[in-house]
Amino acid sequence: MHWHACPPDLLQRFAWRDALLSVVLTPALLLPLAAAVALLLACWLQLSRPAGLALMVLSPLALSALYSSATTAWLSGWLVAQLPPAPPAPSAPPVAVLVGRGPIVAAATTDLAAQRFRRGLARAVYVSGDERATAERLERLGVPPALVAGDSCARTTWENATLTAAWLRQHHPGAPVLLITDPWQLPRAARAFARQGLAVQPLAAEPSLDPSARNRLALRESAGTALYWLQGRL
Repeated sequence: MHWHACPPDLLQRFAWRDALLSVVLTPALLLPLAAAVALLLACWLQLSRPAGLALMVLSPLALSALYSSATTAWLSGWLVAQLPPAPPAPSAPPVAVLVGRGPIVAAATTDLAAQRFRRGLARAVYVSGDERATAERLERLGVPPALVAGDSCARTTWENATLTAAWLRQHHPGAPVLLITDPWQLPRAARAFARQGLAVQPLAAEPSLDPSARNRLALRESAGTALYWLQGRL
């Protein structure tokens, strides 16, 4: 197995982004913060006490809808609609690519990648932006070590795409990509990889997640998709 580990200082570059997302995705943090901001706004606008109290109550109440099952379902459907059409099936097996999404998602993506490899539907597997343990699990599932590679450097979906494309140009030039990740990230990731000039076959792996985790991924990927549109990356 060929694995590229990154220095710790590189891995800390997006600590501020992760901290901000943690606030937004955690009701126990965001809702009291919303109430505090509403109080400050009420004082600044010199609202009456009843109006100020109403603003303090209604602001977090409105935001709490973000964490509902209805919001999860709606955002999940919206994300799936962003999935680009898959290109025609390649004549040669593609390289399966997994991106770092945590151990629960990794369990689902490695299972699916190993199944595809055993069926002759993938020639090698590359793991981008994840722990070495994910690549080692692929080996335990039957993928030969010589056909497993990856890095722990990528910290964003865009970096997953750029670093993977660079590796493919060196080791499998012209090879199509079988991109395997969770259904929420897949549309944005497929478009980011396609922007690198890669022929991408998207394949969703369904991890076993509780409703709260599904909601977090739906919110996170919706924000990420909106950001990538603003940045012109999709």
